[in-house]
Amino acid sequence: MESSSHLFLSDRPEGDDDHHADTDDGDNDAADKRGAEAAESYDDVKYLVRRNRAASRKRLVSRIKHIHNEIHKPVADVVRDHALCLLPARSIFRLSAVSPSWARHVSSPIFAHTQSRSHRSIAGVFFGSSVGASVAYAPFPPASAHGLPDPALSFFPASPIAVCSSSNGLLLCYAPSSGDFFVCNPATAAWVAVPRPPHNPGPEPAAVLIFVPGVYNFRSDYTIVIGFRISGARSGIFGFQTFSSSAGGWWISNEVCAAECLLPDSGIAGGGVAYWRTTMLTVVGYDPAEDSVRVTHWPMNYAVDSRWEIGQMGDGGRLFCTAVTEEVVQVHKLLPKSDQWALVASMDLKQRSNTKSEEEEAWEVEAGGQLVFKKRPWPMRFQGGELEVLLWVQGRVVGVDLASKRVRVAAAAFGWSTWDNGRGAKYVPYISTLAPVPPPAAAALTSS
Repeated sequence: MESSSHLFLSDRPEGDDDHHADTDDGDNDAADKRGAEAAESYDDVKYLVRRNRAASRKRLVSRIKHIHNEIHKPVADVVRDHALCLLPARSIFRLSAVSPSWARHVSSPIFAHTQSRSHRSIAGVFFGSSVGASVAYAPFPPASAHGLPDPALSFFPASPIAVCSSSNGLLLCYAPSSGDFFVCNPATAAWVAVPRPPHNPGPEPAAVLIFVPGVYNFRSDYTIVIGFRISGARSGIFGFQTFSSSAGGWWISNEVCAAECLLPDSGIAGGGVAYWRTTMLTVVGYDPAEDSVRVTHWPMNYAVDSRWEIGQMGDGGRLFCTAVTEEVVQVHKLLPKSDQWALVASMDLKQRSNTKSEEEEAWEVEAGGQLVFKKRPWPMRFQGGELEVLLWVQGRVVGVDLASKRVRVAAAAFGWSTWDNGRGAKYVPYISTLAPVPPPAAAALTSS
């Protein structure tokens, strides 16, 4: 055993004990270093946790203070910050005299942008003619809220003026004598001239103004789409020319459609698309963003004696159609990405020849809440954020809320006749907002 041990010990390399000692010391040093790094990392983690907890606590305290301040905020400040933007423009102008802080608040461009997105109810209807007559305005009550400082739009340099289209508080007007187009906000009397389009639209342009007061549309940029007949007056082929205020120029689309005739007084904007009725009982829609055309049949199939009109309502910009037959008033909605219409409301029509007087109301609400018309109305174009359609009933503009069945009657527009043989006065619905009117971009280019 001793010899074996002696032989084993004698076989070890010289200096091997020192080598193992050095290795152990190196391992200990590495372990100590790792331990120090771990301790340092742990300290860093603890510091980060404490910092995050402190930041979270600070945010919580700030939120609690904000909630406390909101709860104890004066009522006047609550109305100023949250309710003023829901009112029409004229009411805001009147309330700006409450205090200097209110005046500063409503004069802010951010407030104007917010109000144009928040207030979406129809304030009234503009009546205008391209031949001789002046513009008239029929506001819904109260007139103190929906009235205008200059309803005749006499601030324009040209006369006469025809009101072609309206979109979320802005009007598109046309001077037939000069062929000039103007965009204005009648609530503020702000206006800009638009360069003339490449193709002459004629005395009655099929023009549609598209203004979407989106979250990022701080400049209130808009688009104008004009449908024009191609290759002669008898051609049933229509093209589209578009003006963009952000680009500052016109361009002509390569898209065309067969429509026989676009009805100029039927144009409406919805969801960024320009729509018109046609004499072929179809609806033509042109999307300037997609440069695409869509043709949809009307919802009444073979009921060719129906009176019908298109409009837009709701926050989604969906297209609707009001159709009036001998028995019923129906409201249809165009389904998204489809050519199908869905019935959303129906109101009975019970015509009575033995009315007691001409002053008798032309409608009534039955016990079950059903709205019934006693005389056949004419549908009108409509555009708003609420579920409200417009009808012409016995010489009056009537707004019907489809949800509550509330009926509003606009003031009479003096000088304008009622519908005669299916042909009525030119008109556009109007929403009262503070939307600014941006000038077109400096470089106005005309391209084809």
